Amino acid sequence: HACCARMGGFCFLNNVAVAARVAVRRHKLKRVLVVDWDVHHGDGTQQIFADDPSVLYVSLHRYGAGFFPGSGGAEEVGTGHAEGFTVNVPWRRELMGDAEYLAAFDLLVMPIARAFAPELVLVSAGFDAASGDRVGGMAVSSTPHPLPQATAWGGW
Repeated sequence: HACCARMGGFCFLNNVAVAARVAVRRHKLKRVLVVDWDVHHGDGTQQIFADDPSVLYVSLHRYGAGFFPGSGGAEEVGTGHAEGFTVNVPWRRELMGDAEYLAAFDLLVMPIARAFAPELVLVSAGFDAASGDRVGGMAVSSTPHPLPQATAWGGW
């Protein structure tokens, strides 16, 4: 949730944004993918890269009236030359679990990632989508699944 000049949520520093900026500016990477599966939308990360087509930001999060931070609708897609480089998957109800997350990765995230062909993938891995988290209200289990394992080994 942290942005350029302010903290947000429980975040003092946006480590994934710092890593992506260093990768692009110092290491001259042209395509960095940031995947965010925290139950809360990464509003700071989205804002930082909203106009930067070198960083594709994909967020899967709970979305709805009264749920923090109140951003991350599907219509938020980036600006200017980076329009289309922000992809929000807003879950509009509680208890989304393994089946929904795996379907989103299989049908949306992975095809978009393949088309973008990132040189680096960074993950903003909040764990509040886990089953039993009282704030998140989601139902993702700790059971290993073949899709993340395959992608972790470059099998995409």
